[in-house]
Amino acid sequence: MTDDIADVFHFYDNKGDKRISASQIPICLRSLELKPTEAMIEQLTVAWKDKPESRITMEEFIPIYNDLRDKCGQSTSSETLTNLLSLYDRDSTGSITLADLSLMLQNTGEKMSSADVDDILSGLDMSEGKIAISDIVRLLVSV
Repeated sequence: MTDDIADVFHFYDNKGDKRISASQIPICLRSLELKPTEAMIEQLTVAWKDKPESRITMEEFIPIYNDLRDKCGQSTSSETLTNLLSLYDRDSTGSITLADLSLMLQNTGEKMSSADVDDILSGLDMSEGKIAISDIVRLLVSV
């Protein structure tokens, strides 16, 4: 995993000093296939909150990565997402209503704004106010 972290550091090191900007910590974590919540990122980067222009070394980043990896665990599988969303499939058609999906995204887990929900859903094909569960899952696992 250290090689992957080194690759990410090399990619985001825009000054050639083998450091990344503290403001790039979230994107680096996501590049390493972690899916932290905003609250997790805020907690782990509190030391740099007032100075986002600070640059950190790989040695400073690795404990952040390890802590988050332990907290986040593995990504949610397509099967798990499908099973979860199927709970909202009231007529067993393999789809859920836009209203149900929007409500779920805005009110559960890490709550999203209606503008964020609109952005996410803009690329999905809707038929009669419903969205295919398979399309939602495909979108979610690709993020």
